[in-house]
Amino acid sequence: MTGPPKTLSDPGEGTAPLRLNRWWPLLVLLAIVPLLYPTVPPLTDLPAHMSRFMVQMDGGRTPELAQWYSFQWNLLPNLGTDLLIYALEPALGLVPGVKTIVILIVALQTAGYLLLSRAAHGRVTATTLFALPLAYGAPLQYGFLNFSLTTALATLSLALWISQPMRARPALRYGLFTVIACVLWVGHLAGWAVFCVMVGSCELAARYVQGRPFWKALSGGFLASSCLLIPQVLGMLWPNTPEHLPTHGFFRLGEKVYFLTNVLMDRWSPFDVVSAFVLAIMIAMTWRSKTGTVHQGLALGAIVLFGLFWLLPGWVYGSYFADMRLTPTMFALALIAARPELPRKQVRWLVLAGLAFFGLRLAGTTVSMAIWDKQFKREIAVLDALPHGSQLVSFRALPCRPFIFQSRLRDMHTASFALLRRHAFANDQFSMSGGQLLTIHNPAAAPFDRDPSSIEIGETCQGSVPVLDSTARIPAAIPYLWIVWHTPELDVPGWKAVARSGASVLYRRKR
Repeated sequence: MTGPPKTLSDPGEGTAPLRLNRWWPLLVLLAIVPLLYPTVPPLTDLPAHMSRFMVQMDGGRTPELAQWYSFQWNLLPNLGTDLLIYALEPALGLVPGVKTIVILIVALQTAGYLLLSRAAHGRVTATTLFALPLAYGAPLQYGFLNFSLTTALATLSLALWISQPMRARPALRYGLFTVIACVLWVGHLAGWAVFCVMVGSCELAARYVQGRPFWKALSGGFLASSCLLIPQVLGMLWPNTPEHLPTHGFFRLGEKVYFLTNVLMDRWSPFDVVSAFVLAIMIAMTWRSKTGTVHQGLALGAIVLFGLFWLLPGWVYGSYFADMRLTPTMFALALIAARPELPRKQVRWLVLAGLAFFGLRLAGTTVSMAIWDKQFKREIAVLDALPHGSQLVSFRALPCRPFIFQSRLRDMHTASFALLRRHAFANDQFSMSGGQLLTIHNPAAAPFDRDPSSIEIGETCQGSVPVLDSTARIPAAIPYLWIVWHTPELDVPGWKAVARSGASVLYRRKR
């Protein structure tokens, strides 16, 4: 992905029409198949988002919720699904509404890739098929809903920005995208920033290939896309003074290599790594091919995002994995940028290979999500023995592995099911001034009152077992403890097991 693009060609049908333009809606429908079976899409952070939505929609009417949580509206660039659930929950209910949102994200992202290819090349290219599994990339698997929704909308918006009708009417485009940029900014700040990078790259490349000097191309591109900066300027005028959120984790090269090779992170690491190498090989082959062309705007966007990926820290203003979130988009742009010009027979083989890759990844994701759905149901079965409105501390007891490798576990926030199903306290909620609108006020549970206090180590790493050290420090006001053991189950002094389902155990404090 580091090589320069070769040339920018005008959209055309090429030497072998693919008919993918006709069938792209079917590809969008196929993309959502893995999400149809699970009751709750098994995405890491999703249960925490669902329980926050419940508090948000409740509005303080339920005493069990109001005693521990409050929700206060403010203008933040992280409200995409928080606003969308208002439209869906009254009609569908909370759980079906959230599932609909996840399905919508995948459908929009898949459609965005396909329509971006049409806008750039005049047709859906064969290489775009290899990009479709990236709709299930690592950010979505982590459950970064607002970022994933905004990135999907940004991809669709980029297709509109570079389309011929918009290019022919710059004044209309400027006014329309002032509104679109505001929507994306409210959805998620990082998703809006990715859109700005992609548009800026396309505008710079379009002017540079016309023979303009670099600095004139840069200034002209900035002026043409300056409408995208308006929401950030307006946001700075909003009377909101959030606390300072941390930014750290620069230049962790090992983690960055892991994120690149696991851009399609799911259950089976070898499968995911091989898939990432397939994408990298496809990019290298098509960019270096002498018989194809590369859309310079999209290629430049991929290169810029690739550079930012190496420069960004892991945490930006309290948001985890800021660098990792760029990986699906930069892979997708690099694949969509390429337009092979091959004989008809070779194009057909390339289309079949792309469809096979898409289908294989869909099959793996479908099986993986079904397995996680079964595990979720088994783990939360112990909550039937938990009294309604209980004070509860929950732990996920993990092996002694770096946190980055624990990320393949999808049940890191199942503690929120206690809040969803039993209105019990859940200590895995996010609470960041300037990042979330939920406030936690349960001093009786401190310091086990918010994320990431529910994540512990369940075996001896450095002379003791951290989860046992933590259980010994749980305040006396907490009568119930829930542990999901990803390590061999241990005896927990001072606590008695009252329900067990698989590796999930509910305890009550001994009297």
